[in-house]
Amino acid sequence: MARILVIEDAEDVRQLMVDLLEAMNHSVVEVADGLSGVKAALTEHPDLIMLDLMMPVASGESALQFLRGTPELAQIPVLIVSAHSDIQRIAVRLGADAWLSKPVEMRDLRNKIEQLLAKKKTTNP
Repeated sequence: MARILVIEDAEDVRQLMVDLLEAMNHSVVEVADGLSGVKAALTEHPDLIMLDLMMPVASGESALQFLRGTPELAQIPVLIVSAHSDIQRIAVRLGADAWLSKPVEMRDLRNKIEQLLAKKKTTNP
């Protein structure tokens, strides 16, 4: 079981992600904007962060820049899940570990989460 932070402003999408993660027996922390996401990452130290790019208060792009620039958070895997048209370029430029374009298939999301958590276990036993 992993602790996963979901940063997503769309309540219905966030709830779908939370439902999937809880069905996978993960502990979930959910927030609705990038600023709250950064604060939650600092206090919760999740095993994985799922991040939307287009959000109010602070964008996912700003949040990811902060996460990657903060030593105690920089190694947390980040999965971007967004409808942003430039998702791949942003993900690569900012150092996200993976990305999926919305609308996302739940099977693909589950597989990506499992891959990232397995990778984290092998690099941080």
